[in-house]
Amino acid sequence: MAGLIARWRGQHTAFKADESYYTAGQLALIKARFLRNTTGVVAGGLLGLLVLMGFFAPFFSPNAPGIEGANPDYRRGAPQSIQFCDADGCSLRPFTYTYVKEVPKLDLSSLAGGDLNALDALTSGDSLSASSQNRFIEQTDQRRYLQFWVQGWEYSLFKVEWLGIDIRSDRHLFGVDQGQIHLFGTDEDGKDVFSRTLHAIWVTISIALVALAVKLFVSLLVGGISGYCGGKVDAVLMSITEAVRVIPPIPVYLACAVALSQIDLTPVQRYFAIAVVIGALDFAALGRRLRTHILTERNQDYVLAARLSGASSSRIIWRHLVPSFSSYIIVDTLINFPYVILAETSLSFLGLGLTEPVNSLGVLLQKAQDPDIQQNMVWQFAPVGVFVLLIMAFVFVGDALRDAADPYSERKR
Repeated sequence: MAGLIARWRGQHTAFKADESYYTAGQLALIKARFLRNTTGVVAGGLLGLLVLMGFFAPFFSPNAPGIEGANPDYRRGAPQSIQFCDADGCSLRPFTYTYVKEVPKLDLSSLAGGDLNALDALTSGDSLSASSQNRFIEQTDQRRYLQFWVQGWEYSLFKVEWLGIDIRSDRHLFGVDQGQIHLFGTDEDGKDVFSRTLHAIWVTISIALVALAVKLFVSLLVGGISGYCGGKVDAVLMSITEAVRVIPPIPVYLACAVALSQIDLTPVQRYFAIAVVIGALDFAALGRRLRTHILTERNQDYVLAARLSGASSSRIIWRHLVPSFSSYIIVDTLINFPYVILAETSLSFLGLGLTEPVNSLGVLLQKAQDPDIQQNMVWQFAPVGVFVLLIMAFVFVGDALRDAADPYSERKR
């Protein structure tokens, strides 16, 4: 009897599980399947961390990213390591060392006496090179302990200009008790590469958000009207879409960037102009898929019922047809996120997008192509690693969401 009761309970529980599966909403099914994808969950956690650090970049940055936060005593400085142990013992508090600039050794007395050998040694050596002029020695006997929740440079924590809201703060996650700390080193002006990288993450992501919003609006407008109206309207809009689709995107981006360079724009205006250009020229694929979906759905019973009840065409499109395609729209938008980031980064890398002093991943990657940096300041390639992590995280999250968008296919029992 006990076995029969246990078996009945197991069957009843399984029935409840199956019932909850088939009665769950679309978003709940997508969420459940996405959480079963380990790669997608890990990539989502990494992506969330990068976005969080980018959005609150001033809080996570120990130094100001601009020239106002530059360290004139540590130009072209290598990354400063954080340690817990050294020759003097271990400490529970992390620390770094004091760095002192090395004085180049010049035999000025021999030069003054006209010694040609000394002159030859000076010109053939590296005493006059930029790298030798900015070498630093670790003072291992002078520890600088890390401190958390420190007071530093002031920044806007939350700002909405058109509402007159500007919440400011001067608190930062970490710092050192003396001087500045540079986890990724500094550039030729003494600006902190770590702080610039964090600010660049949010600038690049925000450009992608604006571009994708423009792309989504144009795609929904063109695809919705074309699929619902059909006929000549469909033929004209699809002809325009095909014309935009067959043109290679990079030359178009370059042409638009060159045109923008002839206009006197502020960095913020140029920022939004590039985002609008990227988004407006990338609507073709999603617009065609949306048009195909609406062509299939426009003759369904629920559309006919809405039409007979007196609903307008715009209401039928935006309240009935487009929401039925919402899961694919969300997935497609996330999948295209890295491609939009690549477009902005490519333009900035070529010098036709954002430029100094704006912090974006494209601007930082452009600096990395300098031969001097490649030979003497390899730590400025750190933004390249962050860029790769950001793109790969978006790719894996997009793939996981694409697999989860159809929860009934290949159901795991």
